[in-house]
Amino acid sequence: MADMKHVCLTLIALSCISAALPAQTLPDSPQPAAPQPLESSSSHWNNVAGLPHDEEIVVKTTTGRTEKCLFSGAIDTTLFCGPYLSRGDGGEYQFPRNEVKQVRLNQQQRNQRIIFWSVTAAGFIAAAASPNDNSSGTPRMLAGLAGGAAGALVGAVVSFPASFAVPGKLIYQRSATQATHHFLLRSAQ
Repeated sequence: MADMKHVCLTLIALSCISAALPAQTLPDSPQPAAPQPLESSSSHWNNVAGLPHDEEIVVKTTTGRTEKCLFSGAIDTTLFCGPYLSRGDGGEYQFPRNEVKQVRLNQQQRNQRIIFWSVTAAGFIAAAASPNDNSSGTPRMLAGLAGGAAGALVGAVVSFPASFAVPGKLIYQRSATQATHHFLLRSAQ
């Protein structure tokens, strides 16, 4: 009977947590993916060009520069994005394609929410599932809420620095052959 209570409490906790988390949203203007050759450099660049407008991205260049910005668009030769935080001049970043080394989605806030709610749920489940040995007769639900609150506190402290350690989804990576080719072109000029 006690095992059934553990299962019920776990299912209730998971359903409450899944109801509290926001659902994924579709892009404003989804476009069907065109068939591309798998190893083509253009197909990887098309992943960048297919991003939704104002998607938060992190761009690393061959010169070592790293910028967080909001995706505006991409053509065969250039990546355009707006400032992540408002700049006074209202300027837009332009990255020549031959200088773009890597493009990733900026998913720090998403990662923070996942870590926070996971630790909160773990605290709730651990406290609610633990045997009630005290003589005061505290209901397990109250113990679970206290454990969830403790988990939320730990999650708030841990989620911020941990989200920096988890990189966002890789959208584009310059291949080693492209980098060598780019170097050869520069030395020939």
